[in-house]
Amino acid sequence: MLTTQYPPVPESYCDYNGHLNEGYYLVMLSLATDTILDAAGLDEVHRAKHQFSAFTVQNNLRYFKEVRQGQKVIAHSQLLSSDRKRLRIWHELRNEEGTETLAAIECLLVGVDMQTRHSAAWPEPIRVAIQALQERHFDIEWPKGAGNSIAMPEQGCSA
Repeated sequence: MLTTQYPPVPESYCDYNGHLNEGYYLVMLSLATDTILDAAGLDEVHRAKHQFSAFTVQNNLRYFKEVRQGQKVIAHSQLLSSDRKRLRIWHELRNEEGTETLAAIECLLVGVDMQTRHSAAWPEPIRVAIQALQERHFDIEWPKGAGNSIAMPEQGCSA
């Protein structure tokens, strides 16, 4: 599991309800994606060297608890799965102690050749780094909620 540290939540990230605006959960957790990418060989140096990056193509973000101004939080992240040009990752935004999950996001990223800006297979050194990270995360318990989507209400009105 990888960890991303954050400074206390600033007032500018909070909405009129006095808690973290929903968009800032995504902003903060996208920084956790950078933590995964760095560990997977896609840090700034290697992105430039290989002219290669990863773009997010899908997110499923779930909110569980309020995050308030000044609160300190951390993200715990894991690489769920990977193939020749995709990464499936999971992040949990947790309280400072790491004991309570405040939000969770599952992300699908695709490898992108930055010269063509089209999806492509990982360059070999990045593929090796991804495989090594995948092996380190293989024994981590699969998170509850991974693979879930919005299930209800079904189409139409039931009120």
